[in-house]
Amino acid sequence: DRPDPPQALRLSEASPTSLSLSWSPGFDGGLEQHFLLRAEGPGAPPPSATLVTSGFALTLGGLLPATPYDVTVRARNLRGDSAPARLRATTS
Repeated sequence: DRPDPPQALRLSEASPTSLSLSWSPGFDGGLEQHFLLRAEGPGAPPPSATLVTSGFALTLGGLLPATPYDVTVRARNLRGDSAPARLRATTS
């Protein structure tokens, strides 16, 4: 099966130019999974730039100070993507 969405997406730390995020994995569907992270907002990487990690935390850098970003994290395995976990976070 496709994986379940990541759980408990949270902001671990905010700096003027970065957001550190962490989450708990959902059920992996019985297959190896990775996580796709995307931020949308002024100064965010372009939509085609999605960061991928196999861990449960990631820091987004190169962001604008005191700016809100809409962050989504999806789990992906060989069968497809999960629904997104969403968070709105602001750099300091």
